[in-house]
Amino acid sequence: MDFSSAAPQQAASSVAKEKEEEAKKSQVLDYIAIVNGQRVSMGHYVSALRKGIRDRFYHGKVEEEEAKTFRKEVADELIERALLVQEAKRRELKPDADEVETNVQAFDAKFQDDPEWAKARDKVLSELREKLADDSLVKVIKLSVTLVGAPSESELRKYFEEHKDLFTTPVRNRVSLILLRVDPSSSSSVWKQASDEAASIVKRVNAGADFAELARIHSSDKSAENGGDMGFVHLGMLGENAEKVLAIMEPGEVSAPVVLLEGVSLFRLEERTSPVLNTFDSVKARAERLYQREKGEAAWKALLGRLHADAKITVNDAPWR
Repeated sequence: MDFSSAAPQQAASSVAKEKEEEAKKSQVLDYIAIVNGQRVSMGHYVSALRKGIRDRFYHGKVEEEEAKTFRKEVADELIERALLVQEAKRRELKPDADEVETNVQAFDAKFQDDPEWAKARDKVLSELREKLADDSLVKVIKLSVTLVGAPSESELRKYFEEHKDLFTTPVRNRVSLILLRVDPSSSSSVWKQASDEAASIVKRVNAGADFAELARIHSSDKSAENGGDMGFVHLGMLGENAEKVLAIMEPGEVSAPVVLLEGVSLFRLEERTSPVLNTFDSVKARAERLYQREKGEAAWKALLGRLHADAKITVNDAPWR
């Protein structure tokens, strides 16, 4: 065997393999995904990622795990967008040409005074026009899928019967309040002083003092001018601590002191209404809107599920691996 000629051949083979590996790496890194044979370029991904970071993480530093999750979310959004554009074209839907052109012209006008713009204008506007057309196609297909026709009378009545909770006026409480305001950053002694004062007011009310008059004197809430009367309040308006207290009170009863974010409060339950199911005729228009929205959302979810299930997708997970 001629060893003198074997060494150069082995070296050449090694160099070739290294170049092949480099080429493979380069090829992998030039896309974030391949969706049904269509490449979603790394350049588009990086642009979307930068915009997303500006919009969501404007407050500053992001933890690495959160950043990884976000990088994957952006890739998933681009993959879904590609699927929707492909489906829109398969259905022969058309973008809103007037809207696309208006946006292109507006972009063009922004750079008219830039001396470098003329060199890049044709290429940039061509790419922008294509992107805007695809954006429009996504909107067009979503509208076509989620726009559900009016239901029949029987369908609507069935929906009403199956979703009575949506058409029931919930329990409402008419509440009066005395709020002893405390700065959240105050010391524990300040909070204790407010709690002691609130307990003293409860004793005076139980001894016959007028709640409304005490509210005008002591309360820091804007309702003080109405004797603490807040009117009817819906569930969730007063915070979790207050809701728990009110839930076990009877009309005419005054609560023990309740600690809120704003300070220490006292509540008097003036009145409680029972839940009332509205008549079909009185909520018919709202029921139709809810029916169409629910059916539209279900149709959209089904489409996305089918597109993902039927698609052949290759993902470059390097940004979040």
